[in-house]
Amino acid sequence: MKKPNIIILIIDTLREDYSSGLEALRELGFVRYGNAIAPAPWTLPSHASLITGMYPSQHEIHESRGARTNEELANIARVRMGQLNYGIIGELKDEGYETRIITANPYVTKVFGFAADDVILTSPFVVFAVSLNQLINQRRFLELLNDVYNGDKVRMFLDLIRRGELRDAITGLVYYLLNKMMHAYRQFLRLGNWLGIHDLTMEKGSSQVIKILKNAKFSQPFFLLINIMEAHSPYLRNDLNDKLYNETIAKWIINNGTDDPVVEELRKSYPRHAAYAVKRAVEIIMALKPYLDDSLVIVTSDHGELLGDGGLGHGYFLRDGLLRVPLWVKWPSWVKPPKQVGPFISLTQIPSIIRAIINNEEPKIGANAALAESFGIAPYHTIDTTRLNYEKALKLLTHRVRIYTRHGTATYNTDLDELGEVDGDENELRKTTKDAINTLQH
Repeated sequence: MKKPNIIILIIDTLREDYSSGLEALRELGFVRYGNAIAPAPWTLPSHASLITGMYPSQHEIHESRGARTNEELANIARVRMGQLNYGIIGELKDEGYETRIITANPYVTKVFGFAADDVILTSPFVVFAVSLNQLINQRRFLELLNDVYNGDKVRMFLDLIRRGELRDAITGLVYYLLNKMMHAYRQFLRLGNWLGIHDLTMEKGSSQVIKILKNAKFSQPFFLLINIMEAHSPYLRNDLNDKLYNETIAKWIINNGTDDPVVEELRKSYPRHAAYAVKRAVEIIMALKPYLDDSLVIVTSDHGELLGDGGLGHGYFLRDGLLRVPLWVKWPSWVKPPKQVGPFISLTQIPSIIRAIINNEEPKIGANAALAESFGIAPYHTIDTTRLNYEKALKLLTHRVRIYTRHGTATYNTDLDELGEVDGDENELRKTTKDAINTLQH
């Protein structure tokens, strides 16, 4: 039996209840599975979970007490992913798979431990997609220019020539000119956005993904992870840097709600972005049509987006609009689509599903319970917790677990030993939650 290709398409920030357009995938043989639960409320820990098959407290790649910076998280992620053999990516490499990532989200790159053979970062602000190594090298040259030569590019160029480092001198010059060109291109796009010629909040790199796929020639078997950001912020044309968005989320987190008018703007804007993301996702699958018969294809999201329904945005809250995500699967042509055997599906099941298929075994879809975890505030939320009173800061920076079971749902604060947001049999939920926490810890 030949090995199937493995394709995972993540529609970043897509809520399950805004994903009806994915019904178009049925015509291509996809099967929809219900009650899929994201294991974390933001990109990095959720992607780490769906690649390793572990919950955040197990793989340890997550925010912590609001103190971790992106740089610290990147170091932790690279170390932990290395210790875990890079999850299913490493396993498939060992099986002889070519591994690729095409992503619009910088968290899903080698910088954060997603070590595929080839990683391409797409963005609406670049003329063409670039490899991650190009971006890293460009940044290093620019840091050298600023830190060592105080921005004096002529002195840096001449110094490299004098030392006989001609290749580095030319490369540095190319990177500098490329950076200038990209800055001018960004300004041109922003001007067009301001004039209403085009809307920069809509297209966030998926057109580049489609172009790449149409021109690509994959060596089979291959693993391909795609992340598109069309359902992600920015949502407002006057807030391309997400300043208003993040400030409003911070207000909600600190005050447990806000009447800021931006909330209503976001609520009205999200459906349009979600619909566009779904449209692009279907187009991406169509671009992969020649490979579908020989592939296991999984279409899902890493998390949703709260629109005032129990919170706002993502990265902190543990509510349905943030944790319930779509899940569609196209099985290889020789595999009979399995039925869902439990009421919930955690994205942590994805690696076991992949293993079953490549080993010609029947995959298990579903479980009696699913969890999601938060350890505080994601690093991109600019909340100065030192200005909060002790009780408020403690409440924000604790480990919380959201559990979905046959008996209902609840959120358990492990640090404060509090069960809240209960919907169902409280006694059964408390017992089930404690059992789940013990399993996570051991």
